[in-house]
Amino acid sequence: MYANRASLIRMLILLLIWKCSPLELLACTTAVISGNATADGRPLLWKNRDTSASHNEVILLTAGPLRAVAVVNAGARKSAWMGMNEAGFCIENSLSKDLSIKGKKSGPANGRFMKQALQTCKTVADFKKLLDETNKTGRRTLSNFGVIDAQGGAALFETGPNSYTMFDANDPATAPHGYIVRSNFATTARDFPANPTPEQLGKIYSAERYSQACSRLDLQKAKGITVDYLIRNLTRDLSSKTGTPWPGTVNGSKQKLPAIIKTNNTISRTTTVSAAVFQGVKPGEDPSLATMWTILGDPSFSIAVPCWVAVQDIADPLADDNGAALGEIAITLRAWSKTDDGKGIKTEYLPGIWSDLWPVEDQILKLTQSFQQGRREHGYSADAITRFHQKMALLAMTAMQKELRDMKQAALALPTPPPPRFAPVKKTIVIP
Repeated sequence: MYANRASLIRMLILLLIWKCSPLELLACTTAVISGNATADGRPLLWKNRDTSASHNEVILLTAGPLRAVAVVNAGARKSAWMGMNEAGFCIENSLSKDLSIKGKKSGPANGRFMKQALQTCKTVADFKKLLDETNKTGRRTLSNFGVIDAQGGAALFETGPNSYTMFDANDPATAPHGYIVRSNFATTARDFPANPTPEQLGKIYSAERYSQACSRLDLQKAKGITVDYLIRNLTRDLSSKTGTPWPGTVNGSKQKLPAIIKTNNTISRTTTVSAAVFQGVKPGEDPSLATMWTILGDPSFSIAVPCWVAVQDIADPLADDNGAALGEIAITLRAWSKTDDGKGIKTEYLPGIWSDLWPVEDQILKLTQSFQQGRREHGYSADAITRFHQKMALLAMTAMQKELRDMKQAALALPTPPPPRFAPVKKTIVIP
């Protein structure tokens, strides 16, 4: 009885924390980008994932009609949190609780619904059809779903349990710049326009991250948005509440970092557990060329690795039921830099981490660009694609392991704290 009562109390405490802590569970930031807005004409999709499930991994989904690759909670296979399939269809989401409605719901929730879409949908139109069908049969979704496909489709769907609204990134009336950004609100639930301004958003939760993502994309739109830019400048954005990037960060002025950066309003946060940038294909290209650039762990402490549906196996550093090794190192690196309250980052080690990891990531990006060009021109076997994927994962893992060793050495080099000093005992204690 007491054990059951204790379990009930723990469950109630966890529920209270969940209800009262949007910082932990409601912090994903995403964008759907039409090929009209990219440098090479291929659509892009991006998500920074924030959740309390800190241990993530990459898996292959092989049981459904369509083969897929996805980021999941480590050891969990019933839900997918971002992924792509063999048809070149890619999907991600951000949670939007303002789409909730009263009454009991049934059917798949956000993660299971995305897994279902990956296993059955080939196009944005297929996904829309799936939404139409499940409007009737039931869902438990509260989500902004971003999707792209191999036919040039790029759209965002604000999706409740029995309704949805589609925003087409290829429609100039809906997306005048060719992209749609979302954080953790739905415009349809608040009577906002498709692309609200900061003034229209006011002080709603996640407004700062939405505005920061829009600002970063606006700065690049004239040149054309690229995979490299999303990986480096969006996933790792560290800006103040007013939207100004902190000095010394990737988007900030070349000045000294502040000693501490509070991440309550930043895109890269102390609750970020993974990120992905999907590069689609042009209409007529082989859908298997679609790439999921995966960052396990907080992007500020990790490296992007390319993944493809055609690989025979996911590289070891990205796959483990207890948490992929690459992501676990990123978790450790961040843990050493977290403030005591867990809501900020002490920046002392950031310049060294970035100067070590980012050149390796640049190398991976460059090698992958050449590899993909070779695939377009000659076509490569699944075995060759797997070997290259494993090689890139090994490059990333080697750099991360070195960074971990360096961090341990730095910790060992810290001066030993002095022994505690106690006040002298002034009272004589007589022991009979």
